[in-house]
Amino acid sequence: MSKISSTFLLYFIQNRFINTVSGSTLPLASVSTIEFLKNSCGLATDSPSSALRKLQFDEKSAKKYEAVLGFLKSYGFENSQIAKLIAKRSSILQSRVSSNLKPKFEFLEEIGFVGPLLPKVILSNPAILQRGLDSHLKPSFCFIKEMLESDEQANFAIRRSSWLLTSNFKGVMQSNVNVLLGEGVPSRNISKLIAQQPRTIMQKVDRMVCAVKKVKELGIEPQTRMFVRALRVVLSMNDTTWKKKINVLKSLGWSEKEILTAFKRDPYCLACSEEKMRAVADFCFNAAKLDPETVISYPTFFMSGLDKRLRPRFKVVEVLKVKKLIENRKIARLLVVGERIFVKNYVLKHLDEVPDLMEIYRGNATAEARPVL
Repeated sequence: MSKISSTFLLYFIQNRFINTVSGSTLPLASVSTIEFLKNSCGLATDSPSSALRKLQFDEKSAKKYEAVLGFLKSYGFENSQIAKLIAKRSSILQSRVSSNLKPKFEFLEEIGFVGPLLPKVILSNPAILQRGLDSHLKPSFCFIKEMLESDEQANFAIRRSSWLLTSNFKGVMQSNVNVLLGEGVPSRNISKLIAQQPRTIMQKVDRMVCAVKKVKELGIEPQTRMFVRALRVVLSMNDTTWKKKINVLKSLGWSEKEILTAFKRDPYCLACSEEKMRAVADFCFNAAKLDPETVISYPTFFMSGLDKRLRPRFKVVEVLKVKKLIENRKIARLLVVGERIFVKNYVLKHLDEVPDLMEIYRGNATAEARPVL
């Protein structure tokens, strides 16, 4: 008999002849497996999955479990990560190391998932280990790489959305890409869409067709970068939600024409919640004393954080106004201008006149709003 670990011997001998386990309704074999895994990798035993309960525990299966655990540890998996993986996909314990797991791990390393990135990507989508290497994983990566035009961009997209490796790229994704190309959307814009928001490209094809038609009817040309941004927003909600958001903005004083003009200028203004729309409008009208026409001409207001950007900047603007260092007409633009420009031109520039201006700004801003020097 080949050599096996003391961990296995301890639990095998302990449970071999026990017919019942006090306080448990689990089959003896599954109790032994669970206890074995608890001792080996710290698996939580309070609520084992039904799949985990079905795993057998005998000499042959225990040797296989040990081989899998040892293999995972050799690739840098910590016990807590192994326990999490098994809790999600207990079937991995029944995998063959040499012919199944090892080739997949080597492939993932080849495409850039090395060191801590390897356990991270597998934990984010354990289904990767259940897909065929040659029949699915490699073709999926090649398709993503072809669309994004480099290994680095493909790796970046998969890190953000690991399900890309296990998605139905030959069906839904390819069909939607064809729809967009057929409408004249540049391939580089499609690539950015896949890299930044891949779920957009995984919509049902008929829904994609309807969304493309809607965005075109709003007057946004497929050849522009704004088209894919608008497409993302339209596909992120159903028609009912779209109408609700339009009605909220109408109730705040804008016409549908003004709202759609703002959407064409920056589609993400309709991506925020109805509550956020009301809160931003309240700040702009009542605190900043901006008129509706000015606010709707800067749709970026609706994507800006109230506590992270708008309120801290308004405090600075108020001080500069008192000191007559800025003009009233610039207020709206100052509230939405880029962070680096705002800090350089409206905080650092006036430190001689207002020494505590940076403190005023920082005291009302979170870490995200701190200056970039």
